[in-house]
Amino acid sequence: MLIYDLEKKGDKPLYEYIYECLRDDIRSGALKSGSKLPSRRQMSLDNGVAEITVANAYAQLVTEGYIESREKRGFFVSSDLDAFTQEIESLPEAKESEADEVSADRKGYRKADAPEEAVHSKCINLSVGSLPEESFPFDTWSKIVRRILTEERSECIKAPEARGMLRLREAIAGYLSRSRGFTPDPERIIVGPGTEYLSSILLNIIGRNAVVALEDPGYKNISNLYESSPHECVHVPVDENGMITDTLSENNVKMVHVSPSHQFPMGCVMSAARRASLIHWANAGQAWIAEDDYDSEYRFEGRPVPPLIASDPGRVIYMNTFSKTLSPSIRISYMILPDELYSGYVKKHIFQSGSVSSLEQLTLASFISEGYYERHLNRTRNMYRKRKKAIFDIVQGGELSGLFDLEGDGSGMTFLLHSKKHVDDKVFLDSIRKRGVRLNSLADYCYNSFDFARDRYVVNFSSVTEEQFLYAAHVISESVRG
Repeated sequence: MLIYDLEKKGDKPLYEYIYECLRDDIRSGALKSGSKLPSRRQMSLDNGVAEITVANAYAQLVTEGYIESREKRGFFVSSDLDAFTQEIESLPEAKESEADEVSADRKGYRKADAPEEAVHSKCINLSVGSLPEESFPFDTWSKIVRRILTEERSECIKAPEARGMLRLREAIAGYLSRSRGFTPDPERIIVGPGTEYLSSILLNIIGRNAVVALEDPGYKNISNLYESSPHECVHVPVDENGMITDTLSENNVKMVHVSPSHQFPMGCVMSAARRASLIHWANAGQAWIAEDDYDSEYRFEGRPVPPLIASDPGRVIYMNTFSKTLSPSIRISYMILPDELYSGYVKKHIFQSGSVSSLEQLTLASFISEGYYERHLNRTRNMYRKRKKAIFDIVQGGELSGLFDLEGDGSGMTFLLHSKKHVDDKVFLDSIRKRGVRLNSLADYCYNSFDFARDRYVVNFSSVTEEQFLYAAHVISESVRG
C-alpha cells in the first residue's frame, strides 16, 4: 500500500504530485528495482483520487523509464535501476515544468534520396520535416515586424553582438524557466543560425582532436558536421531506452551529442537509468554532454521530460532551435554553455560579428516575451496531436494493420513503421516513390546499426494531412503485399 499526503501538493496537479512522490521513492531506494506497484485502481482507492489521475502519473513514470508495464501483471519499478541508484539519488532536484505542455555515402550507409521535382502531381513526402503554411503565425509576426521597424529603427540597423542580442537571450532564458524547469544565465546563451553552426563553435572550444560520440542511428547533418571536423567520431548504438552508455568510458570520449527527450529518428525517450549513467560518466571523466532538445516542445501526452541540464548544468551544453516550431526559414538556434566552455568561447569567438539579423532577433524576442510563442505552441501542439492520432488510427486500424508495427513514444513529429515481413529496401522505396510517396529507411540514418534498422522506416507527419496519409498507407500496403 502506497499512501501519500495530498495536502502537501500545493498548487500542483494531483497526477504530477503523485508522479513526484513515486519518482522520489524510486530515486531514494524506498521502492526497490523490480518491486511491484499497486494497480492503478488500488492506488486510486488508497489515496482517494480518480483512477485517471494515477494512470497519468504511471504513464509519465513509464515514459521516463522509472517503471515498466508488464502485460497482464501490472506495473513494476524498472529492473535496470539498481546499478544507478546512488547516481540517481545524488542528482540535484530538477525544477518541474510550469508549461502545458542525408549527404555523401560514408562507411556503408545508404544515402537518402536528394530533393528533386516530385514524380507525382500529389507527391506525399514522409521523409522531411517541413511545416504546413497554416502553422505559421503570419499576422502576429508581421504586426511585430511593422512595430519594430517603426519604433526601433536604430536598433534594427545595429550589428548584433556575437552571442546574440541581450533582449533575445533574456527572452529565451525566461521561456526556459517557464517551460523546461531551469533558469539559465542569459550571459551564457549563444544565439546562431542553426544547430550545425553552434555545433561547429562547440567543436572548436572543446579542444583539438577530442573524441566525440554520436547516436547511431542519428541526425545525419550533425553526424556529417562532426565527421568533417578534425575530431575522432565514434557512433554509439541507440535502443528503445536511448543511447547505450556502457562503452563511452572505453573509447575515451570527451563529448557526446545526444537527444534524450526525443531521439531522432527512433522517437524514444532516454530512460532514467541511462540519464543517470550519462551524467555520472561526464562527471567522472570531466567530459561534456551536448544535449540537443530537438522536438521537445511537441510532447502530446503527459508532462515534458526534464532536460539533463536541469540535473547537471556544470557538464551539459543545452541546445535547441526555433526552426522546428516556427519555420525552417527562421534560422535561429541557441546553446547554453557551462562556465568552463564559456571562457573558451570568449577567447575564440566573442570578437566575431553576430550571425543572425537584428530585425529577426528583435521580432523573436518580442514574440516570446509578449506570450505569443507559448500560445503558438499550444495551438500547433493541439493541431499536431489531432493529426498524430488520426495517422496512428490509420496505421493501427487500416490497410497497414497486420503489416507494420508502430514504434516510438508518440511525441515529436516522427515515428517508425516496422514491417512484419522482410522487404527489399530499394525495391520497396522505389515502388512507392513511383506512385508519389517518399519515405526513408531507418538505415539511411545508421553508421553501424544496420541489423537493427532492418525493415524499419521513418515517418515524418508534420506536413501531411489525414487524407494524404490514407493514400500513402494504401500505396505502402500494396507495395509490401506485392
